[in-house]
Amino acid sequence: CLTIDDPRSVVMGKEPVYDGDRPVGYVTSAAYGYTIGKGIAYAWLPTELAEPGTTVHIGYFDQRIEAVVAEEPLFDPAMSRLRG
Repeated sequence: CLTIDDPRSVVMGKEPVYDGDRPVGYVTSAAYGYTIGKGIAYAWLPTELAEPGTTVHIGYFDQRIEAVVAEEPLFDPAMSRLRG
């Protein structure tokens, strides 16, 4: 699972994922996560890059969008953040 901080950066699926200049995988699906306020993308990555906190880039036409490997679940099942 990857998260994208910039809400203006949108990916759709099938985009390549890069570690530096090296293509290492691809996005399988993506959407905007309204409850977390970030873009979410699922991608195939090598095991060594699948650690939470690892930064990769998603190729979107002529852009490289920064994404961070996230630990799941992304939502708050106990609703502790909502009650504050």
